[in-house]
Amino acid sequence: MTYTDVIAALEESADEKYKAFSVRLLRTGKKVYGVRTPVLRTLSKRIKREFPDYAEEFFARKEVSHEEILLAGWMTGKSYEDNIRLLKKVIARADSWAQTDQTIGAFPWAKDKAALSRDLSDWTTGGEFEKRAFIVMLMTNCMREEDFAVIERYLPAIGFGEYYVDMAAAWLIAEAVIKLPERGSVLLSAPFLTPSVISKARRKLRESLRT
Repeated sequence: MTYTDVIAALEESADEKYKAFSVRLLRTGKKVYGVRTPVLRTLSKRIKREFPDYAEEFFARKEVSHEEILLAGWMTGKSYEDNIRLLKKVIARADSWAQTDQTIGAFPWAKDKAALSRDLSDWTTGGEFEKRAFIVMLMTNCMREEDFAVIERYLPAIGFGEYYVDMAAAWLIAEAVIKLPERGSVLLSAPFLTPSVISKARRKLRESLRT
């Protein structure tokens, strides 16, 4: 399998109706083929088997599509260090909440949450989607009593004010209030939060079927 085969598979699997829907939802500046997620995940499994150098060729390309970013984000290296390097390079090319969230959701996370957060802490002062990725990583990995201190340590370091950053922070806080009510409630009233984040978090809580 080659990179040309990957592009051909994306073109063959493109769904025009799904593409129209995705373009409105993703708000990405990248090309969108309109490949549905289950089909894309099947292609990802094939790439891992037949084209292990996919990520290397992906990073050598100047122009990539939304789907190519996801495929790169779902690749894995041979070690934790390889995975962290791969993750950072993929997120650096992301320009949509879906690219960050789906990459973070599929990542093979380490057990040491404090070390993991430290290794990705440069994202706290990065671009909009790097900061969003860091928040989603905290929410995905540290939403337990024994790990919550990691959230309390790193969330104040993130600069708020960008829409997708504020939305991710509000999502994390709402999840914290639901899953760890006492600590989540303290977080919701933290002085480092902006009015925008607080308002969005409260709206999420009002709309949640779990509260």
